[in-house]
Amino acid sequence: MRFIKAAGAVGLVLASMSVPGAGANATRTLTVYSVATGLQYINTADDRARGKLNNPLGSNANKLAPKSLGSGNGPFAGDVAIYALNLYSSATLKQKAGSAVYTCYFNYDRHAFCQAYYTLTAGSTLVASGPIDFSATGFTIVVTGGTKKYIGVRGEAKVGAAARHSQRIDFELLG
Repeated sequence: MRFIKAAGAVGLVLASMSVPGAGANATRTLTVYSVATGLQYINTADDRARGKLNNPLGSNANKLAPKSLGSGNGPFAGDVAIYALNLYSSATLKQKAGSAVYTCYFNYDRHAFCQAYYTLTAGSTLVASGPIDFSATGFTIVVTGGTKKYIGVRGEAKVGAAARHSQRIDFELLG
């Protein structure tokens, strides 16, 4: 009797694997275009200077501080940038699809960890985050969730340059 139950359970598992889409999350794609509309920059140079003088680890720790590469222009470690974007449904940039905000915490060499919030006109949001190299022409960040139509999704957002000073954002979503 145990063998029959086990065989039946294995049969159900195999049957669900053979049905397309059964037991797997459907993949959804969404493409929008973004145009930057605002930037708020928080320069933490005063904190960096204070940290050199009031270092609880002693002066030996200052010798371990990373040297900045490049021209000496920021952003520098500790700086924060908040970008506001308009989202559009096509490359013509005529039909607004929502808005987005990126909050980026810089480390060294124009690299940052950014959190992105995409609010779509239908009322749904997507949340993504990941490292961004601001010296590169594109990046990919991880989609970690959303609301309403996108609740519980995960996936990635690939961002690259597009025409008319915009960026193409291709979302590949699971769930």
